[in-house]
Order: sequence, then structure tokens, then C-alpha cells
Amino acid sequence: MQLQRKIDQLFIEQQRDWEQLRAGTEQLDHINVKEFNWGNELKVDIQFNPSRIESVSAKVDKSNIEKRPCFLCEKNRPKVQSGIPFLDKYIILLNPFPILRNHLTITLHSHVPQRIRKKTGDMLTLAELLPDYIVFYNGPKCGASAPDHFHLQAGLKSPILMAGENELRSCLVIESTSKSEVEERFEDVYQYLHSRQPEEEEPLFNLIAFVENNRYVLHIFPRKAHRPRQFYEEGKRQLLVSPGAIDMAGLIITVREEDFNKIRKEEIVDIYSQVSMPII
Repeated sequence: MQLQRKIDQLFIEQQRDWEQLRAGTEQLDHINVKEFNWGNELKVDIQFNPSRIESVSAKVDKSNIEKRPCFLCEKNRPKVQSGIPFLDKYIILLNPFPILRNHLTITLHSHVPQRIRKKTGDMLTLAELLPDYIVFYNGPKCGASAPDHFHLQAGLKSPILMAGENELRSCLVIESTSKSEVEERFEDVYQYLHSRQPEEEEPLFNLIAFVENNRYVLHIFPRKAHRPRQFYEEGKRQLLVSPGAIDMAGLIITVREEDFNKIRKEEIVDIYSQVSMPII
């Protein structure tokens, strides 16, 4: 809880000194959300969040990444942005374009690619130190707008973000009182997913980690595509949706009002079927 108290204090200080963060946080109070239900147990929320348009529509191919300065490197971050050290190799920063309450970005000091293998222990440690939070990871081809710089994200818990497998998309759940056991079981899953996608440097997946009832929980969302075809359509057929971990959990982010207004259950089912990889 000590780290959570430090983060709470950082929010107070940064909202006082950083106008962009203050505006982004206040916007969450007025954000539009609508809910779709499949029976009593399954629901998906749609959030209209125009501040996320740069992240959702980011060009993450190698040539475009190489052309732009890395916004997670210290030299390129806003001068007013400050953070909290974590494990002597990360810094915990406040996200000025939040999706969730208390949206954090936890960035590695070193500029190395977005690869989670051998870092799940760090992710679980953070979840342990932040019991009110979920910690999530977007793979380099699964929602990360900075695939060239390793980072995690976190935000306050909500039931929809902690839901496991459902009929819309695959979710593998690892749960244990032992952190090392979760790490070992994740490595087994990683190897299996790598065998399914041997051409990829890292298998396509998103992760959500949290601690609940003194148990470490890791949700793995296997992916078969970065974005659905609707993302690349033109005109009225386009839906600018680029799923990351939060979307896969059940909170889909739309950045244009027309997409928020027109998306229906049929499109939601179709989007999940395109990007989620079934596990047999």
C-alpha cells in the first residue's frame, strides 16, 4: 500500500502542475459509455474517448517508428512529467490520456523493444504492490503504440477488466498463491503460443495481471490479428477500433463519435472473432 500512497500523492502534485494531465483526468468524469449484454453474465462496454485517437490510429510499422522520437524515453517526455522509481529499472508515470481511473504507464529506463518474456515477474510484483490496480501489457502487434520501448500499464480495478474467458474471445487464466508458479506456467503458455506463430518475434497476446484474495492472477488473451478489417475500411464502413488488453477484457475504446454511435453487437462479435485466437 505504500507504493499506492506514493502514486496518490503523485496524482495530486502532477494534476496541480500539469495542465494536460489535469484535463485528461477531468475528461473521464464526462466520458460516454454504453453497455451491451449477452445474457446476465456477459457484457461489453464501449467507451468514447477522443483523446486516444493518436494511440489507436498509431502507425507502428518499423519505418514509421524509426522516424519519430520515442515518447517514453526520458529526453522526449514533457519536462513537467515526473514519476516514481520501481525496481531500480522502471519509472512509474501518469498517463495524460487515460482510459481508466489512475491510468499509469510503467516504462523501462532502457530503450528496448516491447517484449514481456522474462519480465512477467516484474508485472506480478507490481500487481502485488498495487492491490487496487490491474496491470496490463499490450504486445508490439497487439495495441502497443510504442512497440520500440518496453512498458507496462496499470489502472484501478473494475469487474469488467477482471473477467476471464467468455464466448466472445479466448482467455487463458493462470492463478496461484505462488508468483514463481505463475511465471513458470506462463512460460509454458508462451512456448505453446510461439509454436502456433513461429514467424513472430513474440507471439501475439495481451496480458492482465492482478492480485485478489492473496492469489496472483494472470489473464492471457491470445491473438491472431492486430486490427480487424473494419479498421482499414473507408467511409461509413470504417470502425476505428484497435484492440489492446483493455478492449480484449471487455472495455472497447472508440475515438470517434460516429463509431461510438454506430457500433452494434454484431460488430463487437465480429471484431473479437477476427483478432482473438481460439485455443483448443
